[in-house]
Amino acid sequence: MNVKLRVLSAGALFFLGQVAYAQTTKSDTTTKETQIEEVVMVGFGQKRAVQEITGSTSTMKAKAIEDIPVASVDKMLQGRVTGVQTGASSGQPGGFAAVRVRGVASINGGVNPIYIVDGVRIASGDLTGNSTTSNILASLNPDDIESLTVLKDAVSTAVYGADAGAGVIVITTKSGKKGKPRFNVSFNHGVSDRAVEGYRGLSADQYKRLVAVSALNRYSSLGTIENAMTQLEGGALGAGVASIYTQGGDTDWRKELSHSGAYVQNADVSVSGGNEQVSYYSSVNYFDQNSIVKNSYFNRLTFTNKLDVKATDKFRFGTNLQFSYSKISTLSNGGGFSNPILGEYFLRPTDPVFNADGSYYWGGNGRMSNGLFNNAALLSLNSQTGKTARIFGNLYAEYDILKNFKYRFVFAPEFINLEEDEYRSPVHGDGTNYNGLAVSGSRRYFNFNVQNILSYNFRLADKHNFDFSAIQEAYKSDFRNITATGSAVGALSLTTLTNFVKMQSMAGGRSENSRYGYALTGHYDFDKLVLLDASYRRDVLSNFTPGQKAGDFWSAGVGFDVARLDFIKNIDAISSLKFRASYGKVGNQISALPYALFQYSTNYNDLAAASYSGFYNPNLKWETIKPFNVGFDFGFFKNRLTVSADYYNKKTEDLVYNIPLSAAQGLPSYVDNIGDLVNKGFEFSVNADIFKGSRDQFNLTIGANLSTLDNKITSLYGGDVNTGLQTIRVGEGVRTWYLRKWAGVDATNGDPLWYKNGVDGETTNNYNNAKQAVQGSFLSKVFGGANINVAYKGIGLDAQFTYGFGGKVYDDWSSYLFSDGQYTANYPGYADQMDYWSIENPNAANPKPIYGGNKRSNQASTRFLYDSDYIRLGNAKLSYTFDRPSLNGSGLNSVQIYVMGTNLWTHTFDDRLKLDPEINLEGTSNLNLPIMRTYSIGVNIGF
Repeated sequence: MNVKLRVLSAGALFFLGQVAYAQTTKSDTTTKETQIEEVVMVGFGQKRAVQEITGSTSTMKAKAIEDIPVASVDKMLQGRVTGVQTGASSGQPGGFAAVRVRGVASINGGVNPIYIVDGVRIASGDLTGNSTTSNILASLNPDDIESLTVLKDAVSTAVYGADAGAGVIVITTKSGKKGKPRFNVSFNHGVSDRAVEGYRGLSADQYKRLVAVSALNRYSSLGTIENAMTQLEGGALGAGVASIYTQGGDTDWRKELSHSGAYVQNADVSVSGGNEQVSYYSSVNYFDQNSIVKNSYFNRLTFTNKLDVKATDKFRFGTNLQFSYSKISTLSNGGGFSNPILGEYFLRPTDPVFNADGSYYWGGNGRMSNGLFNNAALLSLNSQTGKTARIFGNLYAEYDILKNFKYRFVFAPEFINLEEDEYRSPVHGDGTNYNGLAVSGSRRYFNFNVQNILSYNFRLADKHNFDFSAIQEAYKSDFRNITATGSAVGALSLTTLTNFVKMQSMAGGRSENSRYGYALTGHYDFDKLVLLDASYRRDVLSNFTPGQKAGDFWSAGVGFDVARLDFIKNIDAISSLKFRASYGKVGNQISALPYALFQYSTNYNDLAAASYSGFYNPNLKWETIKPFNVGFDFGFFKNRLTVSADYYNKKTEDLVYNIPLSAAQGLPSYVDNIGDLVNKGFEFSVNADIFKGSRDQFNLTIGANLSTLDNKITSLYGGDVNTGLQTIRVGEGVRTWYLRKWAGVDATNGDPLWYKNGVDGETTNNYNNAKQAVQGSFLSKVFGGANINVAYKGIGLDAQFTYGFGGKVYDDWSSYLFSDGQYTANYPGYADQMDYWSIENPNAANPKPIYGGNKRSNQASTRFLYDSDYIRLGNAKLSYTFDRPSLNGSGLNSVQIYVMGTNLWTHTFDDRLKLDPEINLEGTSNLNLPIMRTYSIGVNIGF
């Protein structure tokens, strides 16, 4: 993969690439392969030369992410950009990925960056409302992307104003260039399995033995294990336990719920070209991916058309139209009884999947032997689907009023229609109580953005360069939804709502929010030696009450490139020595809801009613972030060796949080500003072209980046806030783990042990006598990536690694799955439970299993908290690119064939950890679908 990753976190060009020679892979119709544009996309579609940047930005070229078989670009950032962490909430194809830029900017929200496509903000995140979940960014075709720039500091983000505090990701799509039509065709196909093996469920024999051991440890009169099994089969502990021994099944529920080789495929066709007056780019893309769990998939069809017209020497206009249609099939997660991952560990392996005649088994009363449902049957009987249609238009016009004085108008509407349908069969599962249940909903979003931009640049005395812009922007979002639920299905073959004879409920709503703002930006440089940047923006939002609607945001940046000095210019080994610093104030709007207003419900027990559902708080303010950044960029040997470093300190003030209220006040909480937090750390990146030559020579490029993060609450107006397993307190990070500390198993009797003070020292086997204490954060303190690219005579090998250290992940279902006998008779749990204490195994990992539980051993503690330190081979690609002479006469310009793997290898440093270390930036697993490892083959053709 000809990766060109420019890490501009220090404002200079940094790229991790295979080589910078004319080896074409997927023919890029927008730029020549031998050129690297040393420009950065800054606010509102404007470009700035790398040498002029004073802010902290990181730019990733399209080659860094091409051919990777994932649905959305947000899942491709991990390890490639300094200061950025990503984590998928699950392995659901087309699902949402959390992205954090320089830490967590808020306690209650506002933690994901905003996304800008060709200068215009687009919707992002999960916009669904019913049981489905999807990522609207998956509607964007990654093959249309030319570059992606992450804006991280004040001088880069302040121009975006009220909600840019969590970072801004600027996506630039491909455009046509002058020349005859050029076609690109790419196709890849792959199969997937689990990236991490994870916990396995108990086998039937293991389960029978574990239940017998736990019963024997409770009732010694049962004698031996063999005798205990016999008596339990005879009903000594009731019919429910007896069925474990009488059912006769030996089911591997993971196997029954999973695909044997889930597939993914991507096909893309594009054409581009142009002349002096008109350029165009068009593409069609189809993407289809299946999860490794049955009945979970995502597919998408996109069409893009981009047109740029130079009507006269002074007037230009253009359009960028994107159409997409996608369908996603999702599954329940967490505690949903139809969740297949829950079924893998909660269903008894002694229950069969099928009856002797091949039909699904679910017992005589419609339940499995432990009262649950047959999840394998539910995968074929039930469905949860979402269909999304998205239309995005970006229309612009530019006019040169005077030389170097330009006016630009932008109108960008975005329409999103989501249709969600859920069906629960009356045959089996929780739909039986309703004789079948259907939920259908429609959610429609209409967003539009209008921009008016005046820009003027000029030069004095050939060395003093000035660039000014005045920006007016208006943004409005109109949302409406309606949902209906029906029961009592008329015909099993028809699952639409009209086939249900009883109306259970109907609900709907509509909301509008708007924002308008004005901004001024200024840039000055003296011969690119001294650099100055400044910006000011004022935003007014509809979400807050009068007096709190407006916010003022600003930034200032300075840079100094020592390499421009005469006595440095003469040193051939030095290419650049630039130092930068910036400071400012940015907003962090955390919700589209009108926070400061009264809220009313519309019904009470299906009767018309009005009741308070939220308190009025006239003093509520939006959160503000004050980022400070200082950094440098060094380049040596014509930038064949580049080094960049940054220090950042990002302070969030007036944190918004739901303050708990007593029940006597009638509402559970109210929203208020409660304190401040800070995210600070360092970012480093280095890249070296070790060997660089022609196609037939050996080429080697290596690169690495490292980021640190220190996230802490600096003030709380009302004191500590403890929320079960986590705490918010001064001096600790956001959602720090607050748990009793596990001290292991008493080797003499198998009792569970905890540290009394929550840290170390004296232990106790009484859970209530152990104190909760701070036990670390879910955030990695050190994270980054590394890249190596090798090429020789058309053969290319590219590998990209990611890593993270210092974070903690909690298995939030372990109280059931490591229950030590409390729930074992009903819910089997993990196979790792078999390492239990006995006289023969005094150093076991788990306490003595006792029917009904062992002194609350399975309650929340660091027993189920794991270090999430890891190293992962995130992507590897072996390719062969045919040389041009071999293609003569074929009509082809370029051909590349390749094999690729994603998430190929993962190493965790905590031997106890069986979860995927990247599964969730919230630090919990929630029994979600597993992250996938994919092997694929593909071809890229240009003609």
